Amino acid sequence: MHRLKYPLSFLFVAFYLFFSCQTEIEVSVPEYYNKMVVEGYIENGAYPMVSLYKSAPYFSTMDFNNLINLVITDAKVYVENLSSKKKQQLILMPAPDAPLLFAYVGMEFKGELNTSYELRIEWNNKVYTSKTTILDTFDLDTVYFAPTFGQTKIDTVANLRIAMTDDGSPANYYQFKVKIHCKHFRDDLWVHTIPAAFDNSPFRGIQFNYEIVRGTPSIFKEEMTEQERRRYMRGNYRLGDTVYLKYARLDESSFTFWQSANSEITFGQNPFMSPVPIISNIKCETDPNEKCLGVWCGSAVKQQVLLFDSATTKPAGATFGFR
Repeated sequence: MHRLKYPLSFLFVAFYLFFSCQTEIEVSVPEYYNKMVVEGYIENGAYPMVSLYKSAPYFSTMDFNNLINLVITDAKVYVENLSSKKKQQLILMPAPDAPLLFAYVGMEFKGELNTSYELRIEWNNKVYTSKTTILDTFDLDTVYFAPTFGQTKIDTVANLRIAMTDDGSPANYYQFKVKIHCKHFRDDLWVHTIPAAFDNSPFRGIQFNYEIVRGTPSIFKEEMTEQERRRYMRGNYRLGDTVYLKYARLDESSFTFWQSANSEITFGQNPFMSPVPIISNIKCETDPNEKCLGVWCGSAVKQQVLLFDSATTKPAGATFGFR
């Protein structure tokens, strides 16, 4: 069994992004200095978790030993419930859900629905802040495995689809993630689907079908062969898979970040080819000119567990509202 680790926001925001056009240009590489990269989450029923990194030059070596040295270990991190005014300091600790194994985690209160939270980070003589809201959850009408494109029935490979009804609100923002556990590998972290997030503008107030396409994350692989890597980097589902599905409603600032980062996070696209800047919801209070990287994301989540053992879908667990 291979232990797989892959950052979400970190791998596409931890590097300076350059822009190109179709004409030949000369690129002047800017002088490098460490910026803070934030990957923070709070979900209903879960303690807040914030991973902090120092940015790296675009052409730096991408291996685990170098990346682990980018983890920021000397910050002070606080999360405040803006309704109750309760405030907790997050503690740096080993965290299986963290991309690089360590994160600042709260231990005093968990996220609640319809509640806003402020993040405050003190590091390197600067203060970074952000606000996010955990909205309300939503339900799926159905979840099912379906034949792949061009097939009339399910054999050993299938797509995963959902049907859901939008409530008609002017701006609903949705996000889906998956984990696969099977004989060949086990996802330790949630994998974003394609797209990383979407809004309800095309289907406001009506039922719609949505295909859960597993994204292509950048990964840290330990002793993984090329065949194993191809097997892992797949968007569909195979006989014997146990699929964990997480579905969430996001607030607007979280959605804006994920939408702007969509190409990098779902396709691993070369930043040279992406003219769209990634929009962070983190700001530096002590230096308005500081360009902040990353996200503080509130998610109203539910989960389902599905077993693909034949041509039918068998739920393997109840819907629940925590990580």
